[in-house]
Amino acid sequence: MRSLESMGLVLSFVDPEYPNDIRVNWLANKGSLKSAIRLAKHNGLYYSFILKLEQLNLASLFLKEEDLAHEKQKLEELRQTITLLNNISDNTGIDYILIKACTTVPHVPRDVDILVRGRDKKRISEALANAGMKRIYSNEVETSLDKAGYMKVDIYTGINYAAINFIDDAFLWGARIEDEVFGIRCPSLNNEANFLLMLIHTLFGHREMTLLDFLHLKSLRHNMDIDICRKYAYGMGWGTTFELALAELESLHRRIYEEREAIQFPYLFGRSFILRCFSTIEGFNIKGSAKFFFNLSFLLDRFFYELKKLPLYEYGSSNFQSIRHLLNSLNYFARTRIGDRKSDYR
Repeated sequence: MRSLESMGLVLSFVDPEYPNDIRVNWLANKGSLKSAIRLAKHNGLYYSFILKLEQLNLASLFLKEEDLAHEKQKLEELRQTITLLNNISDNTGIDYILIKACTTVPHVPRDVDILVRGRDKKRISEALANAGMKRIYSNEVETSLDKAGYMKVDIYTGINYAAINFIDDAFLWGARIEDEVFGIRCPSLNNEANFLLMLIHTLFGHREMTLLDFLHLKSLRHNMDIDICRKYAYGMGWGTTFELALAELESLHRRIYEEREAIQFPYLFGRSFILRCFSTIEGFNIKGSAKFFFNLSFLLDRFFYELKKLPLYEYGSSNFQSIRHLLNSLNYFARTRIGDRKSDYR
């Protein structure tokens, strides 16, 4: 019951579509509200949730002052980072696109992901370095830089999973639009390209979906031409995967909004479901050592999924963090061995 109350409270706060039944006993029950806060925090919805608490004059009762200050500081870092990227783009003529950003739901992300053309990767990396950012790591398609007072910037030139190019560069760059993030202009993707990229990244990048991801995909779904997405997916050889993923989203929507079922988020896609999605993709064939690493990656996904539920994951000792980093590296290695050109650190 507590999990259903927590989800109901979070969705009542952040999603206008969810039946507005913020019950007085939920707000009066500190246990229910604290569980909802944890759920929001672990699913990218902490900022939206505390905004609602502040509107109800409840923030000071359930949140520490330093927590509120930290979230507002991260918001300012986001603004500073996008402003820096815009200035670099204006001064150098380098185009970029903000990707994997759930712009339909107010939230403060952990980092800023951008797509640039391959020929511009070195130039924009150097421009960011000249602005004081330090390189964290780099490979053929991704470079990460960071600096105090800014968010970490991940620079991509493409995203492939299991050696499959789901979305070609021409489609992404042809879908570039001007958007806004907290009042600051930035280049983003139109709804159709945004939906396709987020869907693939959620399925094959994370293999799990936060409540923020779900709400973002749901919002895009209501404001786009689904036939454009379907036609593109079939043209790229993963049309059946698209249909499977769409059916999964619709099933989750029905279970949450109509049947009022308590779905656990982040939502881990089942191994059999992911395998079924892969098996329907034209040209997908994994064998030899890659098959071993493919199965290993599933074990590590499940391990990290369970590990993230523990308080130690965020607040563990230095020894625990070292183990976490080691396992992250193993997961990254396993993913690259099956052809992923981007595997997310957890």
